[in-house]
Amino acid sequence: MKIMPIMKTVNKDPSVTGPELGEVIVVDDNLRLSHELSLVLQAAGWGVRCADDGESLRVQMAQQEPTIVVLDLNLPGEDGISLCKWLRRTHPRIGIVLLTARVMGSDRTEGYVAGADVYLTKPTRPDELLAVANNLWQRSQLGARSVEESVDRAWTLHLKALRLLSPQLDMLSLTPSECALLQGLASANGLCTYAQLIDKIGSAGLKDNVDKARLEVVVSRLRSKLATFQAEGFEIKTAHGAGYCLTRPLAIRA
Repeated sequence: MKIMPIMKTVNKDPSVTGPELGEVIVVDDNLRLSHELSLVLQAAGWGVRCADDGESLRVQMAQQEPTIVVLDLNLPGEDGISLCKWLRRTHPRIGIVLLTARVMGSDRTEGYVAGADVYLTKPTRPDELLAVANNLWQRSQLGARSVEESVDRAWTLHLKALRLLSPQLDMLSLTPSECALLQGLASANGLCTYAQLIDKIGSAGLKDNVDKARLEVVVSRLRSKLATFQAEGFEIKTAHGAGYCLTRPLAIRA
């Protein structure tokens, strides 16, 4: 595999200073290439960490979410496509750059389908990588401002339409039971007991443990839907032995 030499003349963008830039995790089992990419990115003002396989990447992600992950496809163990899918699912806001020796059009398509923002083939010019990183950084800043601007807007449950509306105006379709569950949690303004929620979604009229099991199914199903919004902090928390509560206020609209 050919490795591009480090450009000694890489300069920081005068409009973007180091402390304002984010962090990049470079994932490649070629240690020499990882080192060279790190030097190029650091010279431009980025913080850089390195991982050489999927396991070490997951450890790095658990410690702190970066702005961008630069990911090789040919890795020992779990391959880059699988890791790309995992990153996009669990960290939807980060930038993902696939940097790989695979040049087939089908590989490029597979990478974008997996959730990559940019697909670069080796050898890649350092200035191209920096341009990609800066574009993704600017996008992350716009997204952060959008989240800040939406803080004052409440989560809203539309009862008649069976819809949950996020502060970013994303819509989530609900079943009648899921809608009733959220209405009960919102009305409680705190902890809502199992009995109160069972009353909201309707009792089967059988044994208490049957009603509770049915409630847990509705909660589990709704949590799966809300996983899309985990980055925005809207979750159903369990108060063990007592009931459930919401992590964010929820407004009700008829």
